[in-house]
Amino acid sequence: MTFKTLLEQYSFDEIAPAFKALWQWNAPKQAARLQLEDWRRIYQSLKETKTTPSHYYIRLGCRWESCTPMIDMNCSVYTKKGNSRCYPLSCHPLWAESIGMEIVVDKDVQISPVELTAGLLWEITYYGGTEAMSNENQKRIFKCNS
Repeated sequence: MTFKTLLEQYSFDEIAPAFKALWQWNAPKQAARLQLEDWRRIYQSLKETKTTPSHYYIRLGCRWESCTPMIDMNCSVYTKKGNSRCYPLSCHPLWAESIGMEIVVDKDVQISPVELTAGLLWEITYYGGTEAMSNENQKRIFKCNS
């Protein structure tokens, strides 16, 4: 299964309750100002994205609500060859590649496909609602932190 498969299987309306719940759990102040129509457009844009081949896959190690110490450590990009962890999915710069990656969910993770779809939307847009915005924000944030 890929993120693209999930995007095609579920409408934004189907994942919206789980997506809102993630915001309420992880960023309650921002959740109060959540503009669902903006997120609907982002979701539609992701659905329309043509995927590109990848040498990586996505691995979900725990649910977004219960991940500590950092939320972005639960959903990471791994190499297919060697199964090495590279970085959080939120840091992957090529969304067309991210959307086409196979997803592996650890056996002990209890998550529905709808919740997984909502979580992947949360993850891929963690630094911004477009690929360009996400990459620019990461450059700015990580430059300040280095």
